[in-house]
Amino acid sequence: MAGRYISLTAIGKDKPGLVSAIAKVLYEYKCNIEVSTMTVLHGQFAMILILSFPAGVNPRNLYLKLLKSSQPTGMSFSYCELVSYAPKKKKFLNPYIISVYGADKPGIVFKISDFLAGEKINITDVQTKLSKSGKNKTYIMIIEADIPKKTAVTKMKRELLALAASLDVIVSVNQAEAADI
Repeated sequence: MAGRYISLTAIGKDKPGLVSAIAKVLYEYKCNIEVSTMTVLHGQFAMILILSFPAGVNPRNLYLKLLKSSQPTGMSFSYCELVSYAPKKKKFLNPYIISVYGADKPGIVFKISDFLAGEKINITDVQTKLSKSGKNKTYIMIIEADIPKKTAVTKMKRELLALAASLDVIVSVNQAEAADI
């Protein structure tokens, strides 16, 4: 299938059968799931899909069918037709894993991501969690990033460690194999 693409997002209370129900409608409309990410976030099932679809399919009709078929599940959907989408494999030039651990508080994601943006480091994936044990839960953030080859990594690490100290978190920066991310 070539030519037309949409991004589709869905979120709702997690329960068995959600992926199947959504995939059934996509199959009926002859859509192909090109790329997806799906996860459970604090009891809510969330998915983001890039779909290719045939010329005869109206994205609005697909959206309305998803809404109608998912009424019993309470899922919410949104979609956006993509003007340009070039499906291709991402080549990570210099992949790194950046791990952040510490006491949970507002601002960690912003300050770390803002620092990385200032260094022209492209974040390709972020996962955050709170540990489930103890009174003082530990905030965990794992970032997959592509660091430009021209970046002075030692200097960047030193500055990131200083930022981490000001946030009272621990940061580690490790080069990854492209296959790892």
